[in-house]
Amino acid sequence: MKTLKKHLPLIALMAFGCLWSQEPQKEDKKVIKEVDKINKASEEINATTANTNAAIKSTIVNTKETIDAVGSLFGSGKKKKVKTKGGVTITIQQIDYDNEHLTQLYNHISKYKGVKKPAKTFSNGQASINVIYKESADALWQGVPKKFRKAFKMLQMDNQSISLQFAGIQIKDN
Repeated sequence: MKTLKKHLPLIALMAFGCLWSQEPQKEDKKVIKEVDKINKASEEINATTANTNAAIKSTIVNTKETIDAVGSLFGSGKKKKVKTKGGVTITIQQIDYDNEHLTQLYNHISKYKGVKKPAKTFSNGQASINVIYKESADALWQGVPKKFRKAFKMLQMDNQSISLQFAGIQIKDN
């Protein structure tokens, strides 16, 4: 009996080793197969999610392009301010340098919001007013009060220039 007690831990260790070294039982194999199936399903879900996200982003981009295209066909209803590269030139033909209407026009334009570096030049009956202005020439001209505009006849206008002729109309200061 003493020998058996002495060798009992060794016997238990050997029995445990034998059990440990045996192949997994059927239940263990089933669990491993289920875990593999779950891992494969998870990979498929991740791939599907990535494809869905890419499709949604593409749809959003295409929708924005379609809205822009359709909007440009019918107009947005809002007038967009035309931006220039910064310079507007107003040329006035058939006018004297000391003409009070020219002076009033120059003074008003010089003080107009957004106008920078106004400069007036004159040569052979033609005056020019050059300014730095980020919006269109039309926006600048519309900012001049009508009572000052009446003294001039519009000859031509584009985004960066206005061509006027002095109309000879006298403006009353009120």
